[in-house]
Amino acid sequence: MNGFYDNDKIRDLVRMGRADSVGVYCMALSLCGDRLTDGFVPRRAMLSNIGATPEQVQALVDEGMLEEVEEGWLIHDYAEHNRTKEQVLHARKKSAERVAKHRNESDVTALHRNCNAVTSGQTPEHQNTRTQKKEKEEYSSSFSKETTADEYLETGRPEADRQISRQYPNLDLTDAWGAFIHHHHGETRTIADWTRLWKGWCQRRANMSGIPPSKRHKHTWKCRHVLEALGCDEETAQADEKACELADKLNKKEKPWQRT
Repeated sequence: MNGFYDNDKIRDLVRMGRADSVGVYCMALSLCGDRLTDGFVPRRAMLSNIGATPEQVQALVDEGMLEEVEEGWLIHDYAEHNRTKEQVLHARKKSAERVAKHRNESDVTALHRNCNAVTSGQTPEHQNTRTQKKEKEEYSSSFSKETTADEYLETGRPEADRQISRQYPNLDLTDAWGAFIHHHHGETRTIADWTRLWKGWCQRRANMSGIPPSKRHKHTWKCRHVLEALGCDEETAQADEKACELADKLNKKEKPWQRT
């Protein structure tokens, strides 16, 4: 953080009386470092955990320190000044390997002791404990398993594509994926991380290409969704209480990106 106080953007915010936004930015950095999000701040975390106001966040966006994406914000050039998730996990792995190496001798001794107990018909208490611990670790790791972008193409992307297509029907997803895969070549991430990055990539690509999001459909007593549900057609449709209530229910039930 040396020189942070003297950064031009930070000084601009302070001069504008937005030192509160600087505090929000510091908390956002802390959150990203703790959760290993590679600079992504979810909308809910920004408003709830950090407690930022729309004005404070907008000041950071205007200054180019944050970039708004579909599900939150990205800290600009985060990876240039902070370790990425991949780098942190790699360092942790190396550290664990060094510890394991120092413990190797004692582990070998314990293994001999355990084998002797088994061959003699004994079942030490720690034998089941270590087995259960290993099974628990393997079970937990299955939820945080990281995949390559190619593997994500077959698993999580199809559903993400359906949602993106509803929002940006005119966006060329094949062309967008080619650029995306080139940018993230060789990376491994969880399915959730890939989905977040892919949606944000498509949103930014659509914005830069001037592709507007599809207009939301608002259900009414005479729209085709209500008519089909009631078994009516345009000639027999009526603006009665039942039709209006159904339209209102559909509008409340659906999320914006689900409306076509």
